[in-house]
Amino acid sequence: MLLSLGPQIIFWYDRGSQWQGTYATLNADEFLYSGYVNALIEGRPRRNDPFTGRQDDATAPLPETAFSIQYIPPFILSSLAKLFGISAATSFIALAPLAGLLASLSIFWLLSSITDDHKIAGIGTLFVLLAGTFFAGQGLIGVLLKLDVVALGLPFLRRYQPAASFYLFFVFCTLIWLALDARSTRKRRLLSLLAGVSLAVLTFSYLYLWTAAVGWLVCLAILWLLLRPASDRLRSLEVFAINATIFILAAIPFGYLLSNRSQAIDELQTLISTHRPDLFRIPEIVGVVVIMMLVIFIRQRRIKLDDPRALFAGSLALAPVIVFNQQVLTGKSMQPFHYESFVVNYVALVSLVILLTLLGRPFPRAVLSWTAIVCLLLGLTEVGLVAGAFHRTDVLKDQMVPAARRLKALANQPSASGDPALVFSPHLEFMQMLPTWAPQGTLLGMGAIDFGSASHQERKEFLYTHLYYSGVTKEGLREIFRGPNDQLPLSYYVKYVVFGHERVRPLFSLNFQPITQDEIERELVAYDTFINSFSREQALKHPISYSVILTDRNFDFSNIDRWYERDTGERVGESMLYSLKLRD
Repeated sequence: MLLSLGPQIIFWYDRGSQWQGTYATLNADEFLYSGYVNALIEGRPRRNDPFTGRQDDATAPLPETAFSIQYIPPFILSSLAKLFGISAATSFIALAPLAGLLASLSIFWLLSSITDDHKIAGIGTLFVLLAGTFFAGQGLIGVLLKLDVVALGLPFLRRYQPAASFYLFFVFCTLIWLALDARSTRKRRLLSLLAGVSLAVLTFSYLYLWTAAVGWLVCLAILWLLLRPASDRLRSLEVFAINATIFILAAIPFGYLLSNRSQAIDELQTLISTHRPDLFRIPEIVGVVVIMMLVIFIRQRRIKLDDPRALFAGSLALAPVIVFNQQVLTGKSMQPFHYESFVVNYVALVSLVILLTLLGRPFPRAVLSWTAIVCLLLGLTEVGLVAGAFHRTDVLKDQMVPAARRLKALANQPSASGDPALVFSPHLEFMQMLPTWAPQGTLLGMGAIDFGSASHQERKEFLYTHLYYSGVTKEGLREIFRGPNDQLPLSYYVKYVVFGHERVRPLFSLNFQPITQDEIERELVAYDTFINSFSREQALKHPISYSVILTDRNFDFSNIDRWYERDTGERVGESMLYSLKLRD
């Protein structure tokens, strides 16, 4: 819990009395999730886009998205926030230590149930959660080896996916273990029912958790039914049958919602058609090592072939191989790095801990002590790394919170066009954080692909209009494409919108094709044509109602003032807030 709060404690200390309520970022995607939670707190429907201000209604229905389908975590978070009268940002601050606590308790419960050794379970919990980043090739090791890093710190704490439901995966595993171990028919059925319900909840919580859980359960069922004594198979079959039945019942409405999904989901998740195996990820290597050691120990008769602990460890070790290679049969792969960072890296380490306890030899106290110390040092390093990575942008967001709160107070004033009021700011950080605090949409519409509210062409229009109002010239866009350090987040976003995620970073594609200079030159010509032919008609497509600028920045309003009448402005904290009205 202390480590999960580490970045927030550092941020609180640095901001002191100037802190405006911003949460310390643990992952670059969290602003999308907090924006959605805030929209639910404000009473908006399940299908909405907090970044464009659009929401589902009879005249303009929105499709299903990953947010609206995986609805349980944000629904619970927003309900609790309304109950306690707190903001989305505060709920995210509270979620971090709660997720750390629940993750620790769930893994401790699983390990102690299997090993019957609380000391090993305690040290094992530290090892699994704090070394999980390292064994995903993320965080410190990813930075040092110059890998394509997507997660810093402790990835399981990314809010609210997977943080809010991460623990439930290991609760599910523990309930299955207890059900298989139960001798009472009533107890076995009750535990099986609880496990099935937890799997059903996972189904509407996070795709990569429930698919990993199903893959693991299939591995366990095969090993258990093949290798356990015949007298145990019928009882075991009942456990698996109950869980399969409940999962199928949950999968029916899930499948219906998925069939109504936005096509942008497939684009965003870079759904790939392939049968190519994926064999050399770190969690897979750990899992294969565990399986090889199990085979060696069984051949040496140090472990019995039908030992339930060995079968359980083996099933966990097989899970990474299954989830990374299911496309060999299905022909579909969808951003497998999510498994690597958020679930199967931890699963593989749990199997390793169980394997070490099967040897039957007590661990020396010095070994346990040094293991705990090394894990804590690794955890502190990872936490420090993520705190440093996002500190500058978090400070900028926090400085602009008063302006966002003022916009919330102005939210009852509709835009002249009747469309959702849009806000423009040249500061990318404000465009990210505004939906976490206020109901207005943003001209940049950074979540439009995630929430399925805009086509690819419309997202480019949002982007190019934003850049035009920001005073970005053709050569300025060229510099953004190059990605200087002070514009790196904007550079990534611009390239994502223009060329697609799979063309920007290798991890989004199995057949990565980098963006060519010729493609960039063509887009620069297209952008130059766009800004030189910008007209009132173009301004009317996405009319803006407000503009927010940091007071210490010199901003050229000439492109905005050409199309809008701007009031004298209102100073709010460290920002200037302007009301805009389209010129006749």
